[in-house]
Amino acid sequence: MHEEKFWLLLSVKLSGEATPEELEDFDEIIKHHPELSWQAQLMLQMWPPEPEASSTEDFFNRHLQRLSNQPDMQIIPPREDIQNPEIPGEDHEKHKPLRWLLLLSGVAAMVIVFFFYYNNRSPVNANAKQQVASNTVTTRKGSKSNIQLPDGSMVWLNADSKLTYDENFGGNFREIHLEGEGYFEVMRDENRPFIIHTKTIDIRVLGTIFNVKAYDAEASTETSLIKGSVEVTLHNSPEKKIILKPNEKLRVNNKNFEYTTSADAEKLKAAEDMNIVVGKIHYQKKDSMALDALWIRNKLVFDAESLEEVMRKIERWYNVKVEINVDDNMKSTQYSAIFDNENLSQVMEALKITGSFSYSVNKDIVTIK
Repeated sequence: MHEEKFWLLLSVKLSGEATPEELEDFDEIIKHHPELSWQAQLMLQMWPPEPEASSTEDFFNRHLQRLSNQPDMQIIPPREDIQNPEIPGEDHEKHKPLRWLLLLSGVAAMVIVFFFYYNNRSPVNANAKQQVASNTVTTRKGSKSNIQLPDGSMVWLNADSKLTYDENFGGNFREIHLEGEGYFEVMRDENRPFIIHTKTIDIRVLGTIFNVKAYDAEASTETSLIKGSVEVTLHNSPEKKIILKPNEKLRVNNKNFEYTTSADAEKLKAAEDMNIVVGKIHYQKKDSMALDALWIRNKLVFDAESLEEVMRKIERWYNVKVEINVDDNMKSTQYSAIFDNENLSQVMEALKITGSFSYSVNKDIVTIK
């Protein structure tokens, strides 16, 4: 229902006929459904607003002119032999049905134009959503970075990560896209929720401190809440909202969380339980910093992690490639350790004792055997 109203209000906004109340309703929809913001931005780029039309007929003529300017879009002109009778004494109230009828037709055409544009343009234009997010911060393997966003929020990026945000970040919306791992200290603003989009989940906050790990190659996406409150939405179950409290950690299985429907409700519930886990954050003794966030202090942490998970972290941390040539039992061995500024050789020697494996290093390739 909100999408229908979104397109209707966007139509009157672009036509210049929106009332203050309609503009306020439009902003409210965007605020509560930020996933629609990029569509609005794209339409504004394709269809720049004009001065107010003098009449609904003027608005509709402009609308037809815009459509005719779209590639491969054919507009059939009205028949000249059909005349619209003039109604003496028309007032604004009598024009309302005509206005909404024209706007509804405009909405239908706008939706057609939007999907035509989005699905049939060249690959560059088809990725307009990404083009809008023109500010990008990346970190390579073996490096980290921290930035201050336009709203004053602070973000620390771990190795091999990418953060993107729109040019209008800090205006009506605060949305970013994250690939990799980031630690966030978000400035509180109740009127502008802060939203993080990852491949699997969306995280909505007002003002809080938390860590998000969302590497594409990892088996899971993790959100660790240190202070405040966050609402997590699963892409495959948008109706499912998970509220985290301080010191809670959410883990969503990336690989198995791909179902959409199931005829067996019990099996579906079991799949959800297996793929969504909420637990407690672990802390180092005599330290107020959560283990999940110690990387911002340059500490490499393994918290009951398998050999494969450990080596993926080492690859990113030291910018090396690790080849694992051991059996499944050794791969499943769990490691817990904290390293503070140790080099690769020191870390590998310590892990070798726990895991009873041998290793060799040839330039930037580590082989476990």
